[in-house]
Amino acid sequence: MPRKSPLDKVLGKLEDLDEVNLSNLVQRLARERKLLETVFDVIRDGILVLDRNGVITYSNQQGRRLIGLKRELGEKVSLLRAAPDLAKSLGLNRLSEIVRPEVIVREILINYPEKRHLRVYAVPIEGTLSDKHSEQDAGLTVVLTDVTEEKSNVEEQIENEKVTSIMDLAAGVAHELGNPLNSINIHLQILQRSLKNEKIEGKNKGKIDKSLESCIKEVQRLDGIIVHFLKAIRPSIPDSKELNLLSVIEEILHLKEKELSGKKINIQLETQSKDPIIDGDHEQIKQVFFNVIGNAMDAITDTSEIRIIISFEDEYITVQIIDHGTGIKKENVSKVFEPYFTTKKKGNGIGMMIVHRIMRNHGGQVGIDSKYGSGTIVTLKFPRKGIRYRYLEQK
Repeated sequence: MPRKSPLDKVLGKLEDLDEVNLSNLVQRLARERKLLETVFDVIRDGILVLDRNGVITYSNQQGRRLIGLKRELGEKVSLLRAAPDLAKSLGLNRLSEIVRPEVIVREILINYPEKRHLRVYAVPIEGTLSDKHSEQDAGLTVVLTDVTEEKSNVEEQIENEKVTSIMDLAAGVAHELGNPLNSINIHLQILQRSLKNEKIEGKNKGKIDKSLESCIKEVQRLDGIIVHFLKAIRPSIPDSKELNLLSVIEEILHLKEKELSGKKINIQLETQSKDPIIDGDHEQIKQVFFNVIGNAMDAITDTSEIRIIISFEDEYITVQIIDHGTGIKKENVSKVFEPYFTTKKKGNGIGMMIVHRIMRNHGGQVGIDSKYGSGTIVTLKFPRKGIRYRYLEQK
């Protein structure tokens, strides 16, 4: 014979209770209900209790928060009305009652009151009448666990691992290219010295010398590109020192002076102060501006200008690089920081990924606003000197 619960025992003797004992019992049950509600309200998981028609008969504080239900509407409202996504995942619709499954376990995405990933665990409730086999009051207890952050962390970890593997591959390829280039450079120099000892006169000698000199210069240029590339993609903790952003920007503009002049691009540099000071790694921040300003220059086809605006907020120094170039199509803006995505014919698709990584490692932010055919605004936010922040773990 099954054991009776304490409540069953009390209910069995209900007819024998006098008015005083009945009043005491009601007060005791009210206190116990209040205690249980307090306990359930501090639980981090959401709890919903549904009757056989899918109507919410109980909800704790977290349960109401997750489905966007006000406290005064926490009971006697249809789950289908309160949280359609959740209701559909439990097999509810407007025409049917709850179909009593054994157990429901699944993960769903809800869009209201905000986009969240929930792990749903639902268990049927046995009939609560004295007849244990009655299903008249049967329903579901639904436990909701918010796994949005967990999902986000997993996705971020996968993305970091993907980026790391790509970086490793790119570094390996660049390293392998460097070895033959060094060998070619050495042999070209040997050939150049050998030809100096040969008795070659006239125009032929001049042509040979000029061709060799050009080959050596081009090989050295390619070697320099590879060295620069390897420095850029190898993850490293920033060697932070006091840094003036204005000085770094002016340094990049000086490096690109000939290219800017050749394309007839005018630079408008606007700043609220000549001392936009941050704590940062000089070479890494230099790489950020080299890539972003370079992209702006590539986006401009005709004579135009690039505006660089430095402004100050409470915690950040903001630098905006604005061009009136080709812009980025709406469907491609979200892909800009992805590895190997590029809209350039000769682009490698890792420049903005490197920018994103460096900004993140400096505790900063990078954002892009673009309209195809009108231009692009790249916004860089650097923590002001003295603002504490932590470096994200290198992957």
